[in-house]
Amino acid sequence: MAKIFYDHLILIEEISTELEQYSLSADEKEELLRLADEALHHHVLETILTHLPEEKHEKFLTAFHKTPYDRKLLDYLKKEIEEDIEEKIRAEAAKVKKEILAEIRRAKKE
Repeated sequence: MAKIFYDHLILIEEISTELEQYSLSADEKEELLRLADEALHHHVLETILTHLPEEKHEKFLTAFHKTPYDRKLLDYLKKEIEEDIEEKIRAEAAKVKKEILAEIRRAKKE
């Protein structure tokens, strides 16, 4: 999984820990973690774009595509977004992780 500028705001270890409780191959676990990471990524980007003024989308997305790991992207967002974007990202990630964990636990019961 590639490094992203907001990784420090999202802890995916809870999902990894939950998956350890299952008899999964390393490949299966890696695939499930990749899917969880992608879901989180899409939700976080949606949250960012929802709060970032539309006229700033292209500039942000171009910079993000070029250097997704650059922490200066977060500085840019903090400057351009009135709300606390770090808190918005954390809240969205927590919501998505809760949904993913619930889905994993539901699958365990079946």
